[in-house]
Amino acid sequence: MKIIHLCLSSFYIEDFGYQENLIPKYNKKDGHDVTIIASRFTFNQDNGSPDLAPIGEYINSDAIKVIRIDYKYKWLGKINDKLKIYKDTYKLLEQEKPDLIFMHGIQFLDMKIVVKYVKRNPNCKLVADNHASYDNSGKDIISREILHKIFYKIVIQKSLPYIQKIFMLAPGCKYFAKDMYNIPEEKMEYLYLGADTENINFDKKEDIKTRIRSELNIKLNDFVLVTGGKLSKGKNTKILLNALKRIDSENIKLIIFGVFSDDIKDELMRKISQDDRVKYIGWLNGGDVYDYYLASDVAIFPGTKSALWEQAICSGLPLICKRWCGMEYVDVGGNCIFIDGDDEDKIVENIELLMNDNDLYEKMANIARTKGYDMFSYEKISKQAIDI
Repeated sequence: MKIIHLCLSSFYIEDFGYQENLIPKYNKKDGHDVTIIASRFTFNQDNGSPDLAPIGEYINSDAIKVIRIDYKYKWLGKINDKLKIYKDTYKLLEQEKPDLIFMHGIQFLDMKIVVKYVKRNPNCKLVADNHASYDNSGKDIISREILHKIFYKIVIQKSLPYIQKIFMLAPGCKYFAKDMYNIPEEKMEYLYLGADTENINFDKKEDIKTRIRSELNIKLNDFVLVTGGKLSKGKNTKILLNALKRIDSENIKLIIFGVFSDDIKDELMRKISQDDRVKYIGWLNGGDVYDYYLASDVAIFPGTKSALWEQAICSGLPLICKRWCGMEYVDVGGNCIFIDGDDEDKIVENIELLMNDNDLYEKMANIARTKGYDMFSYEKISKQAIDI
């Protein structure tokens, strides 16, 4: 089957562990002919800020053709970032002749061009997903009442008869889609974020653990926390570092990977330098993250939601994370401890709990390794995404 993945609603970042990378990867592995048509939006790995990729066509590391396209009306300036009308969308769809189009995100006006193609080519199926929730979208009244409830809603409502399914990444995304766009229940289905399970090598876990801990001067019997990602203020890394300072043990270590945003970088690098139990390793490529998970004992994310949560779960790690409305699905039966708000005391309490209660720790790890792995594997999710 010829599948087009459209990444025009938001960013497409090459070699990341995001859904936009991994569903196409596993579709390709399953024998489908896959092309990605994407915006120029990407990510600067040096400072964590948005960036622009060049226009053009290339083959990515998964042997998938990627076509980057630009806005059609350059004179609209920054308004383009909200409206998202692109050059040559229809032409490229005609060129690629897809059997199925998967739209990653529904917040772009060029959806009407995609629907135009589907109307003229009724054998082509159209599905989409929604990443937007109240946690990441509609932050002010203009965005909610004008951009989402008027501009996007009009295009989405006109497109609904031609869309087979709209997948919701989490309950919070479903609440948002119903409130903003009045998408009917029967059109929606959950499609959770997941992990690139091909890169999780449980058979070599002990070898990987020994190698990485040796490289970082961490003992095999140390209790290792891991956190990371695009480390903006909302990730609450500062609170985690403060909590770690309060734990009086040389046998606890914290691995931090990723890149800090410029507004907090100096302060947090200074804090890291003051605690030799903290190992900051910088940016990791998507596949390398899993080795650091296998070398760790607990994943901890005290701030905003990230796809890294599901990746840690699939790697068999108990998870300590901040509670967000609609995100409780990451607990598949006892693998997670949720922290309400930015509660440093609770972070300390629950780290110490897992350090000292081995029965609880093993129970949580086993649930992650079995139920979590089964639920959040992209080998499974990628098939669901095109099962219509």
